[in-house]
Amino acid sequence: MPKKNSPPSPAKSGLLAFSYSKLSMYEECPLKYKFKYIDKLKEEPKFYFAFGNSVHAALEFLYSVKAPPFPPLEDLLAEFRRDWGLKSWAEKGYKLESRADADLLKGLEMLKAYYAHNREKFKPPFLVEYSTDVEVDGLLVRIIADRIEYKGGGEIEIIDYKTGRDVKRAPAQLYMYQKISELDPRLKDKIAETYGQRVSSVKINRLLYYHVPTLKEYVFERAGDREIGGFWERVLGAAESIRGLKYDPTPGEQQCNWCDFKKFCPIQSGAPVVRQPELLGTPDPVEALVDRYGRLKEKMAQLNAQLAEVAAQLGGAAEARGTSELAGTEFTAKVKKRTGFSFKDKAAVKAVLDRFDLYQKALTLTHSGIAGLLKDDSDIPIAARRELLAQAEDRTDFDIEVFPKV
Repeated sequence: MPKKNSPPSPAKSGLLAFSYSKLSMYEECPLKYKFKYIDKLKEEPKFYFAFGNSVHAALEFLYSVKAPPFPPLEDLLAEFRRDWGLKSWAEKGYKLESRADADLLKGLEMLKAYYAHNREKFKPPFLVEYSTDVEVDGLLVRIIADRIEYKGGGEIEIIDYKTGRDVKRAPAQLYMYQKISELDPRLKDKIAETYGQRVSSVKINRLLYYHVPTLKEYVFERAGDREIGGFWERVLGAAESIRGLKYDPTPGEQQCNWCDFKKFCPIQSGAPVVRQPELLGTPDPVEALVDRYGRLKEKMAQLNAQLAEVAAQLGGAAEARGTSELAGTEFTAKVKKRTGFSFKDKAAVKAVLDRFDLYQKALTLTHSGIAGLLKDDSDIPIAARRELLAQAEDRTDFDIEVFPKV
């Protein structure tokens, strides 16, 4: 389907524009990715894409209502015909006009069956053909969700239509939807606009592929951190290779037979493979490692900030309930309270330590190191203690230990 949002310029922001389709193509063949996205070589039109696009357009028309009634079946079929007629059969990638005519009839019958099967369940969805671009880990990632249903409490369900063969599908594309939609700040705003609810976060309830030709739903429950983490390592690995200009071909009967770039491919033509680094200068692998380390450190800082926030909330809950142990559905948490001092003006504190020659006694210029000097049994001058206390603020922290429930 056409992309409806204009993303920020990746070139200006230093981000790598990415999507699930780009990941799939790079994993299929890095050289094919280069031909399409770097060299911008033209692909031949695919009739199955044209067919799928027209079905999607019809379903978008059907669900683009704010309130019942929904369009009658005749209008739905008319919308399919309208979109189908925007291009000739040859422009859509058909070799024979008769094959295009057969697919037109197939699409009409498919939509009739869909309408009859679902008409009793029609309700206005939260969003239709929702396109968004989210910055994460040095990437600008785009997703386009066919339909999103709102379940309340910040929870959503994403539906992705499929119109090709009925095959077993891996949930990787849905992992991308889950990862990006839960990071997308626009969704929280749209929930507030549509339902008048202010939510602190958006969470996937479940995701599903809807196979329109057979009316089958393939449901995937919300993925866990392990699945999402493993998938995201795949994404970051592919992105790192792309930044490193690694575009070696990976020939295979399946991908090569259907490739539009055979005449440009050294494997197909028999010419030697010319690697991109030889043309543009060999990239320093250390640069990629440094950048990746920096991105991981940024992510760690974000996670540590979230952990501190949640720890404070758990500490407050433990105090309110008069207990040091809290239970979740998956983990048990033991909460221990720590009190001490914090020091905002490190320069002023350092000046005190230098003036009284206490820097070595503090060991390090950290909250705990400086606070150690203020203990009752600490042998420091009274004047130094007084000046340090003037810089100190009371601080409460909570140490949280978690244990998986057995």
